[in-house]
Amino acid sequence: MNTAASTEHTSISDWLAASLNTPGNAHRQWAETTVAGLALGRRFAAVRLADQLVYAVAVSSPAMTTASTVLGALGGPIIHAPHSRRFYALVPASPPGHVLGPHAEYLGLGCFLGVPRVGDDQPDELTSYWFVPMTRPGALCDPNRVLALVEKGTAVLNRLAES
Repeated sequence: MNTAASTEHTSISDWLAASLNTPGNAHRQWAETTVAGLALGRRFAAVRLADQLVYAVAVSSPAMTTASTVLGALGGPIIHAPHSRRFYALVPASPPGHVLGPHAEYLGLGCFLGVPRVGDDQPDELTSYWFVPMTRPGALCDPNRVLALVEKGTAVLNRLAES
């Protein structure tokens, strides 16, 4: 890894770790287990998305045919937890304002999220990884785009359930 990329990874890691009162705990967890439990609701929050919601949007839209395309359109970092079949869109910390339905959930204050080490972006059957990496400290998904994805995916899944 070049020096610029290494510096960027360090600044992103430091920004994420600062979600904890003791950021060193996150760095220690990343070193020991590759995933750190970070507090949500202060620096950032997350929207948990069921895999089926994301894939429903992908197959229902001619312009968006893959999960990568669908999630890349959210404009920010996405974590995939293949073992639980969930994606986590990192969003600004604020009240959700909307009920997200059965296939998505806003996770804020009082919640913790297993966040992979910055740079861990290779799919793994058991371990969470960055599906869409964080590009710089504080660069998060657009909450309006996340909401639109949830609404579209829910509509597709509801139509499928009716047929």
